[in-house]
Amino acid sequence: MLDVAWRLGATLAALAVLAFLGSNVSCNPEFYLVDGAERQAPQLQIANYLAAIAGDNRQAALALWAPAGESRVRLQARRASVTDELLTYGPTLEYRFLGVEWWHTGDKPAAIDDPDEAGGARVRVAIASRSHPEKAYRFDLLMAAGHREETADQPVRQWALVDVYPEGAAPLAWTWE
Repeated sequence: MLDVAWRLGATLAALAVLAFLGSNVSCNPEFYLVDGAERQAPQLQIANYLAAIAGDNRQAALALWAPAGESRVRLQARRASVTDELLTYGPTLEYRFLGVEWWHTGDKPAAIDDPDEAGGARVRVAIASRSHPEKAYRFDLLMAAGHREETADQPVRQWALVDVYPEGAAPLAWTWE
């Protein structure tokens, strides 16, 4: 009888923990309870960029998107034009994440299912405001400094925004398909 009571108590305690955590516990690879504590999700970098846009802070938005690589000149022009376009959305800017495509960025870049193995993320975001109808954009992010694994000198996974463009436009920072 004592064994049954012990098992019932453990089961009730586990259910109470799950009820407390609620929707914060997810098996969806796009959202992890530990992302905030152990690593930065790419969505956080996008949220920071769009918060700067909604706050009419062009310099802060530009600072969060640092173009690099072979297409640097074209990316700088895109960075300025897309940022200026999004600034017209004003303080009523709203957005929602439509999906994440995770990428392996090694010798043979390819779309993958496991975000823990990803060195890149292509995130689709719908953006709208009172003065602008909803429009889909793609945000391309890479692990900062090319780091995928957590190391002693970089214990937190950090994502760098490398390209933003309207859906239907061609990517400039990475052209893998």
